[in-house]
Amino acid sequence: MKAILVVLAAGVLVLIAQGALATVLPGPYCPDLGLLVVLGIGLRWEGLTSGIFMAAVLGFVADLLSGSLLGQHTLLRLFAFLGARVADRQLNLRGVLPLLIFGMAASLIYAVAVIALGSFVMESAGLSWPWLADALRHAPVNAVLTPAAAAAVGRLSGWLGEEEGGRRPLRLEAGRRPA
Repeated sequence: MKAILVVLAAGVLVLIAQGALATVLPGPYCPDLGLLVVLGIGLRWEGLTSGIFMAAVLGFVADLLSGSLLGQHTLLRLFAFLGARVADRQLNLRGVLPLLIFGMAASLIYAVAVIALGSFVMESAGLSWPWLADALRHAPVNAVLTPAAAAAVGRLSGWLGEEEGGRRPLRLEAGRRPA
């Protein structure tokens, strides 16, 4: 329980830091730190139930802080967590390059989902060329920070004594041959 509360507190502090960064950096170049924390939880946290809980809480806090449609980020962060969890189980996302590619794809999918959900609930314009250009500039910024977010969540869970805290890659060693 302590580990969950510490990760949630760190996630809320990251969301506050993102708000401060948004006042300094232009929109497309400001990383979505809350999404990166949720992706890191999906990639490196062992507990499914606690991970879903943390993703939902961090999404709800993002909804409250951003002033967006209430529940929008909660729903999308749950899907982002589950997508990261499934991708980590099915793909080898242990290296930097796979995490960069995954972070870019997840960021683009998340951006499309935000616009699609907004246009479904509210009668907004939907997808447009300026929006797509911003999303294509925003995705590499998130991609560059994805490995650091996954490593931070893995180290934090290991430091807090999570069951297998930040699973390590399987080491294969050459065995002895019988004589």
